[in-house]
Amino acid sequence: MIRGLYTAASGMMAQVIRQETIGNNLANSDTVGFKQDLTLLQTGMERDVVRIPQKRLQQRNLIGSLDLGVLVNQQHTSFAQGPLQETGQALDLAIAGNGFFTVETPEGIRYTRNGAFNLDAERFLVTAEGYRVLGILGPVQLPEGEVQITPQGQILVDGQVIDTLRLVDFADLNQLQKVGSGLWTTEQEEIAFNGQVQQGYLEGANVQPAEEMARMVAVLRLYETNQRVLQAHDQLTGKIVNEIGT
Repeated sequence: MIRGLYTAASGMMAQVIRQETIGNNLANSDTVGFKQDLTLLQTGMERDVVRIPQKRLQQRNLIGSLDLGVLVNQQHTSFAQGPLQETGQALDLAIAGNGFFTVETPEGIRYTRNGAFNLDAERFLVTAEGYRVLGILGPVQLPEGEVQITPQGQILVDGQVIDTLRLVDFADLNQLQKVGSGLWTTEQEEIAFNGQVQQGYLEGANVQPAEEMARMVAVLRLYETNQRVLQAHDQLTGKIVNEIGT
């Protein structure tokens, strides 16, 4: 009886976490470079169900298995390509394929897919938060003139090469950790960049709002189902306790 309560309660808690993940995806569906998160679930505990023999020397027969609840396995990020949206702005950059821009923050080196860059008062190339974008030579500082950025990340101003963007990739994207503001961190070694930079474009979020809404509806229904199961077990437990007590 108590197992049924735990199973229903764990199901409700798992759906709450899924709902939070879906809500965050929907809230960031218009965020440049955002990558969709997915909540992966697993069975909490699994027990074998056997037939108790009538005689002590008889062998127990396996009937099947019983799942005792559900747990969150991990939060997985989908690094699928987001749609490229043309802006015509020289400092708007999008990565087609795998890879990341590298930026310098007070907490250290971070990585991003958000290429909505601009210039600060000292003409350093910066993110919306003011973090400096790194090139091979260090923070990218641009003189006045026409800016051109090649698919390989080479930066030219009025035809003169200034620097090359520090574009990187990683062997295991699952080891990247989100740290907010579209930034990522990892202890992995950087590997060669094989994507392409598209100047005058931004990468949209790889979130499909219609699909997320469908997932949200499914989550709410699963939550309500577990809630009804929990209430039924609670009522039955109360009835048994009262009858035994009398």
